[in-house]
Amino acid sequence: MLALDESTERYCEKYSMPCFGSAELRYSGGVMATAGTALHRESAQREASSVAEAAKALRDIKTLEVKLLVDILERGHDVLVSDADVAWLRDPEDWVRTALRDVDVAASTDCLDVSADDVGGCWGAAANTGILYFRPTDAAKTFLGNWIAAMDKATDDMTERDQEIFNNLLVADASGDTKVTEGGSSVNVRVVKGGVRLGSLPMRYFASGHTFFVEQLHKHEGESQQPFCVHATFQFSQVHGKRQRFREHGLWLIENDDYYTQGNFISMSDDLPSIWNITGVHNHLLTAAWYRASVRNLLALGRILNRTVILPRFTCMCDRYWGHVLPSCKIGHVEPPFVGCPQDHIMNLPAMENGGVDFREWSFLSNLRTPDALRRSIAAVSTGNRDSGDVKAKYALPAFAMDTDVLSTLASAPERVLVVDGALTSFCAFESATSSPAAKQFNSDMAVALKAESWFCGPEDARGVKCAIGFPIPKPTTELHSKCSALRAKATELRSSPHELLSNFFDEYGHDDKKNKFMFPSDRTTASANDISTEENPFASDDK
Repeated sequence: MLALDESTERYCEKYSMPCFGSAELRYSGGVMATAGTALHRESAQREASSVAEAAKALRDIKTLEVKLLVDILERGHDVLVSDADVAWLRDPEDWVRTALRDVDVAASTDCLDVSADDVGGCWGAAANTGILYFRPTDAAKTFLGNWIAAMDKATDDMTERDQEIFNNLLVADASGDTKVTEGGSSVNVRVVKGGVRLGSLPMRYFASGHTFFVEQLHKHEGESQQPFCVHATFQFSQVHGKRQRFREHGLWLIENDDYYTQGNFISMSDDLPSIWNITGVHNHLLTAAWYRASVRNLLALGRILNRTVILPRFTCMCDRYWGHVLPSCKIGHVEPPFVGCPQDHIMNLPAMENGGVDFREWSFLSNLRTPDALRRSIAAVSTGNRDSGDVKAKYALPAFAMDTDVLSTLASAPERVLVVDGALTSFCAFESATSSPAAKQFNSDMAVALKAESWFCGPEDARGVKCAIGFPIPKPTTELHSKCSALRAKATELRSSPHELLSNFFDEYGHDDKKNKFMFPSDRTTASANDISTEENPFASDDK
């Protein structure tokens, strides 16, 4: 770890973490640039008040980091350095010693086309400074000196970040075309200004957040092509999304044991109605609505029974990539649907945490730290007196149950984990809807926790771009209380038609915060998608 202040050095010493720092290179800006949680409280750092201030803080911090890297190079060492949001999966040293033996500098890439990256280096994509490699050559030291100088020249009002400045230095030399070095491994190399031999770290081995968490390219590759690491980029919900993605894939290792051992849990069947296994924006929004209504009910059951919710494994019919239009609903060569897509594709994680929701990731029960005894203590719960799939359910809730039904049926269940089949119709309202403190608190929490928005735009017509607002908030349970009997009857009538079931209930279930009704278009053709929510800008600070 590179330590840029005394407090971080003391933290490393306390936990026996090797770190490298210098008394002459200390960050004193007082601004926390990444909107995360401070590692320590001594420096009393505050969050940036503007994009420009955050950019300046990042430049100041990166300048100190690069000066430390120069110090290491001057000692004659090669350096492979990564950001804190990079998880290393296996040792890259043998590959690095072979494939990068002739480069001065190497950087990871934001390329999203693995085929193009294999053959041409994908030089049109930005280099990502989250993973960098330097050899102790004069060219590498000069390049780092130029990077430092360029960051020092930036004025306080500039929004340009360290990575943008790095990319501005990568001007191709007229005499140097893209080359490939061989030797059991290969890497694309380009000569840039100053004669620097720049290597592009292959995205197969140095995976971005999109490659690993959305496309899940590693699941389609052989053992020899498994990534060395994954960088949590291309995510939503800021640092909350990074942590959750790592949790979902068993890569977040710092939770205490109580996270895995204490309490009882409730989850839902992951099975998505087969009628929706068709890609396209409309089906993606329909699927998201089904998940969000189901999760709201699951959270209600968890609140009533004092059980922690294990979120379902989401399936997405579309990618959710910010800032671009996706006519095919995908980036890269992996086709949707994306099974196990990140939670931040459908839920807003800061909102869930601000709403006081305690939850576990969908892979919780398969985590090696979860006790076997907990995994074995499991029972199925059906809704509407149905069997739960091929397994006879031990417990049965009436469709659109009241809190009193839930308590009488499940309060004494001894199993550590209850799995609800048919979560969409599992809950309606609290019996004392208008006076119950529990009902009021739940509705208040859900108004915050389930706030999430994404715009999906179809092809232009004479009136401009047609858009649908996705991810509506289910209506408060107080508004459903008088309709529970009617909903229960409709659930019985439409039990065999999940599409009609959700379509019929949606007027009762959801609206967005602008009171716009979400519509299910009859046109099921694949449309383009465009996420323009400012809240989901990956550089935006967290909502408070």
